[in-house]
Amino acid sequence: MKRRPLLSAGPGRPLRASWVSLFILAACTGRPPVLVPPAGSVAAVEGFGSASLQGAEAVLKGKFAFHFRAPDLGRIEALDPLGRTVFYLFLAGDRASLALPGERAYVEETPETLMNRLLGFPLLPDDMVRLLCGTWDGPASGPSEGNAWRLEKDEQGRVFRGARDDLLFAVREFFKGAGVPREIEFSRPGTTGRMKVLALRFDPPGRPEAFDTSFLAKYSRKTWDEIEDILKK
Repeated sequence: MKRRPLLSAGPGRPLRASWVSLFILAACTGRPPVLVPPAGSVAAVEGFGSASLQGAEAVLKGKFAFHFRAPDLGRIEALDPLGRTVFYLFLAGDRASLALPGERAYVEETPETLMNRLLGFPLLPDDMVRLLCGTWDGPASGPSEGNAWRLEKDEQGRVFRGARDDLLFAVREFFKGAGVPREIEFSRPGTTGRMKVLALRFDPPGRPEAFDTSFLAKYSRKTWDEIEDILKK
């Protein structure tokens, strides 16, 4: 694969600057911060994490930046060990795009399809907001019919385990504060792994440019098989 720039043009910079500040702040403290979600429902989360997922479909491994805004906006920037962008995933309504800036190529699928190929399971922005902040109450948490989460709470009232269809999650570690997950284990037939949150911000200011995909007009559209072949190089 072609060498990628450390800072990519256009789509990478608004979110990159934000998560760099979050990560530096977390690293400087020397210990996990105390996190307490704001009162009421949380509409958006932004931060930095790492993933170790194993499965035929899972391609997200290593560190990544994320920004999810309920109900249907999302963005993930996956990084290589040197901090260079490997790919972006954009979610918006019923459309999703995965872009490879180093190859100037992208693919479009439904959000469920691309999240399944990325994580090994189809969690959408609304799910990710609730899961990452640990708050399952409020307007954003209403499940669609036949798509409800079955949740379990511990003696402190924190959601520590959940299931939907064949997907299971279990919180292995919480941040100090009010039940915000720090490390989450996932499993479903054919896929297992963990996700660790390294830095997190609740309800960051809205930045429409973070979800702007107009730059894709300059990229070549590919099939998923073509994109997958590039990612494997």
